[in-house]
Amino acid sequence: MNYIIKLLLLTVIFITSIYSSDEIKSKELYLTYKAYPLRVFTGQKFDVQLQAIILKDSQDYDSVLTTFTTEENIEILTQDIIWEENKSGKYITTITYKAYSEQFILPTITVALVKDDNIIDFISVKSPKIKYEKIAINQNTFSNIIASNLEIHTAKTKQYTNNILHTTIHIEAQNSNLEDTRLNQFDEQKVESLTQNYPNQELYYSVMIPSHTKQISFTYYNTKIKDFIMMNIPIIMDEELVSTQTELNPYNSSILIYKQIISAVLLLFFILLYFFTKKDRWLIFITIFIIILAYLFIPNKKILLEKDIKVYILPTKSSTIYEVLNSKKVVKIINKKDNFVKVLFQNENIGWVKKNDIK
Repeated sequence: MNYIIKLLLLTVIFITSIYSSDEIKSKELYLTYKAYPLRVFTGQKFDVQLQAIILKDSQDYDSVLTTFTTEENIEILTQDIIWEENKSGKYITTITYKAYSEQFILPTITVALVKDDNIIDFISVKSPKIKYEKIAINQNTFSNIIASNLEIHTAKTKQYTNNILHTTIHIEAQNSNLEDTRLNQFDEQKVESLTQNYPNQELYYSVMIPSHTKQISFTYYNTKIKDFIMMNIPIIMDEELVSTQTELNPYNSSILIYKQIISAVLLLFFILLYFFTKKDRWLIFITIFIIILAYLFIPNKKILLEKDIKVYILPTKSSTIYEVLNSKKVVKIINKKDNFVKVLFQNENIGWVKKNDIK
């Protein structure tokens, strides 16, 4: 029923606007903008505050309905409009928007009084003009974040391959657009999770960085001080990785090469001993090292991973999901631990998948 009322209200507004270019007037209902920003930036979230004066007795209407029309290049983030009465008897509400383009247009807002599923009075107010500015043009360190405040809570770094580290950054911010985060210095990155409780946001953001990286640096625009703030995150390795990520890629590991060389040298040594002494006991050692060398040179078993399988950083239940496969992948099995299997992808990335996901 509420949908039908909204549809009816929009129809009335449309018909009325054809015959009048002025704002829709009412003798018992008044609507004005109480506060709004003078300028906004690309991707910025911002609030506008409206004030309504209702001269009708509260018993004369059942509810207050708010609708939006004619907006362009802007997202209305406030879905449920709540009008709160202040001490002076006026009604106040705050609406949050997000602008996407220089050509954005705020919506025309209409407030209607509803009684017994009928509209008994309504009024519209046209939007104010707000200046739009592009921000941080050609600034490589700008993260796209615009916020009134931002804090880095934690940054955990783990070895991913021999040459790549995986860092997960925990960020909290207010009046921000953390969903637009982008660190331009790095290629592989993604949002792990984003919690919205406007004006607060909480973000877990993962990024793949070269192993020689000492710190991650980026700027965000602070709307309170109207300036860019540089954030520096030192790279500190997580010791949790030591036991599970040793010899990440066996094909690039110097430890494996040393094992192969040592085994080959010992095999040759026992062959020479047998050759010169002719004692059969050396044949036992020769057999053992032949088996060891065969094991070290046996190619890894290949398997096919299906689409949508989750690839984890570590073989633990709480591990970060690095990737969800968007297609089938042929991988090599290089290790097993508990209910996980370590696999090597064709691009030499390493990850853990659950045994139950392997057919």
